[in-house]
Amino acid sequence: MFKTTWLATVIVFLFISSACYSQDKTIDSLKTILANPKISDTVRINTILTAMDNSVGWSKQHIAFYNQLLPVFSKGLKSSNLNKKVKQQYLNAAGVYYYNTAKKEIIDGNDKAPEHFDQAIKYWKESKNHKEMAMAMTGKGTYYRKMADWPKTFENFFEALKYYESIKSEMGISYVNMEIGTTCLAQHDWEKAIVYLKKSLIYYEVPASKLSIGDRHEIAVTNNNLGVAYTRLKRFPEAHKSYLKAYDAIKPNKDPQGESLVLVQLASSSNDLGNSAESQTFLEKALALCKDDVSRQGVYGNAARIYYKSKNYEKAAEYGELCYALAVKLKNLNSRTGMSSLLYKIYKESGQYDKALKMHEASVIIKDSSNVEASKNQLAQQQLKYDFERKELQQKIMQQKKLTEVKLEQQNKLSAIKLENEKKSALETSRNKLAQQQLQYNFEKKALNQKLIQGKKVAAIKLEGEKKTAVKNNWLIGLSGVLLLFLLGGYFYYRNTKQKQAITLLEKDQIKQKLLVTQMNPHFIFNSIDNIQGLIQDKQDKEAVDYLSKFSKLTRQILENSNENYISLSEEVEMTQNYLAIQQLLYNNKFSFSISIEDAIDAETIFLPPMLTQPFIENAIKHGLSNKSENGMIAIHFYLKEAKLFFEVTDNGKGFETDKKLTNHKSLAMTITKERLISYTKNQDFLVQTDNILDQHTNIVGAKVIFEIPYIYEN
Repeated sequence: MFKTTWLATVIVFLFISSACYSQDKTIDSLKTILANPKISDTVRINTILTAMDNSVGWSKQHIAFYNQLLPVFSKGLKSSNLNKKVKQQYLNAAGVYYYNTAKKEIIDGNDKAPEHFDQAIKYWKESKNHKEMAMAMTGKGTYYRKMADWPKTFENFFEALKYYESIKSEMGISYVNMEIGTTCLAQHDWEKAIVYLKKSLIYYEVPASKLSIGDRHEIAVTNNNLGVAYTRLKRFPEAHKSYLKAYDAIKPNKDPQGESLVLVQLASSSNDLGNSAESQTFLEKALALCKDDVSRQGVYGNAARIYYKSKNYEKAAEYGELCYALAVKLKNLNSRTGMSSLLYKIYKESGQYDKALKMHEASVIIKDSSNVEASKNQLAQQQLKYDFERKELQQKIMQQKKLTEVKLEQQNKLSAIKLENEKKSALETSRNKLAQQQLQYNFEKKALNQKLIQGKKVAAIKLEGEKKTAVKNNWLIGLSGVLLLFLLGGYFYYRNTKQKQAITLLEKDQIKQKLLVTQMNPHFIFNSIDNIQGLIQDKQDKEAVDYLSKFSKLTRQILENSNENYISLSEEVEMTQNYLAIQQLLYNNKFSFSISIEDAIDAETIFLPPMLTQPFIENAIKHGLSNKSENGMIAIHFYLKEAKLFFEVTDNGKGFETDKKLTNHKSLAMTITKERLISYTKNQDFLVQTDNILDQHTNIVGAKVIFEIPYIYEN
């Protein structure tokens, strides 16, 4: 197939060619032909192109061959009355020359590569050689990918794809899809990477007997990259299947190095699936393929990192020590440095502070030996750092011992106190119970006597009263009836009036809440439309389409939720994810984000007013991260505290200035949101908590906003 250039994040398989064309007698005969001054230009061009096909790519010989094309086609294209077929050969030679020049410039880091790709495209387009023209467009796309200019990268790739599809070149279509998938991996867009890498594999769906060594190589690399994407999405079963396919493809090539690399990936994916035994088996197979200490050192190091990632510190330490020993034996200073740092982390996190201290000291010795001529200031700083971390480790060791002793002593004291209290409690309980029973008996006896006396008095009074009130009963019954009717009428009138007032007040509150939400929706919509307009004006058409698609989905959610007083927490989170995805596109992925919900919260049964959090998230992006062009971070957290739901948003930006806190921010969205929160909580003193995040040197490294969200719970 094609020779492909992979980014640093993608695994590259190296093959050792069995052929040595530089010593081929055919090349010598071609050189003899070129040395003849009497041969025609067309023969010279065909000879050079043949020589290039049989030379080692980017060797001095290869470069010398295509440099000979320049004077030939330059002279030929200046001639008048050229034969159509001859002109076609000159145009093709010009395309080959400029294409190879551009490819060499990519390797050398020369910024003139796009200019020479355009030259190749121009000549091949004139000769109507669409296949080679698409190849040059793809090469131009790889240049812009190296520069991280994603719009131009995709523009060239999709232009090439259009030409490959027009001429129905399955091989070319597969090649471009593979390059697009690789670019998506570089952007960490794992879902799209999977789509395009799968499209690339369709071309290879042929019987195994028809696949060449190069074909199997491409299948292995593509499936391996699929495994990387699935792993990043935590779709571990699919990742494991992709690595197995990569292994099946690479195994027939008899390439131990490539095979061992895939086996290490299989070991990692098995570990992710919780199958430690299978992971160990794959590692052992990888080690069996290693024919020297250098290869073994690499596999041991990968094994240590696999087990460290899964927090299996025992296995991680075992393989880490093996790798470190080989690095010492091979005098590999870089490997010793990296592995001593990893072992330091393993021992520190597993609580083995003595060994962690040993690795830390070894790391310092390695650094000292590799940088003997460091300045005195730098040496002093390293010594201070070493002393500090050494002291920290020693303190942790002592604290661990003291904590164990104190804990044991406290447990003994608590046991003795508990036993003594239980004895006292039993005796006191017995005494109290007897006294309570005696008091209860005396009280009940006295109460019974009093009831007997009262009963006699009541009977006598009742008899006398019946005689005196017999005459008045008729008048009292009539007056009581009239008074009762008057009171009942007044009561029902009062209750009816109160109900009407409550209903009117509730309707006003609901209308106010919907009005506030409606005020917020235009505010957000107008900003988003301005953003889309800006993308279109900047001719970022693809981003504008992508942005508009996500914006339409978010707008639909906002319009639907505007008619609701409450929505579920899960719906709020989904709407927030769409909003942040739109902002990522707008800000050219200068930040990443995370949304977490405390495990104790059931997001489907907790309901809260919609769109309360969006203004604070927007403020964190626009103002908090205004000083960052990349590596920004927005973290959102919902949690319960004392049966109250809290929202927290943090960023790693410039923080708040002391005289410009968020509570003083006068934007329409902030004002509306605060009015809504006051309305829901019925608290005029409602407070939005804001603070700067400080590092250990009290430098501002971000900002944090927290406030309580009113909610209802639906069982």
